[in-house]
Amino acid sequence: MSGGSGPAGVTLEAVRFPVSGMTCASCVGRITRAVKRLDGVSGVRVDLGRELVTIQRVAGVASDVALAAAISEAGYDADLGSAVLVSTEDWRSVLTRLLRRAT
Repeated sequence: MSGGSGPAGVTLEAVRFPVSGMTCASCVGRITRAVKRLDGVSGVRVDLGRELVTIQRVAGVASDVALAAAISEAGYDADLGSAVLVSTEDWRSVLTRLLRRAT
């Protein structure tokens, strides 16, 4: 995983892990809102079909335990044993594609 550089040289990283219990778009919204409230989280992507959550965060600020607790409080189960760090370049490429579609 390669860390990205955020504003003012802040190091960003992205972590992806399975979340069970999601069944609809409302579940996606609840998870997204719960995780975005945490300090250090700069983005959240929820893939309902694959039951995966990818979170971009400031390295060392929002811990895996804090992410799992937020997801649990929202009513879902995060499988941190299967968590993997993913390239922030992957994160940017998805955002770039989405932004191109919006224009």
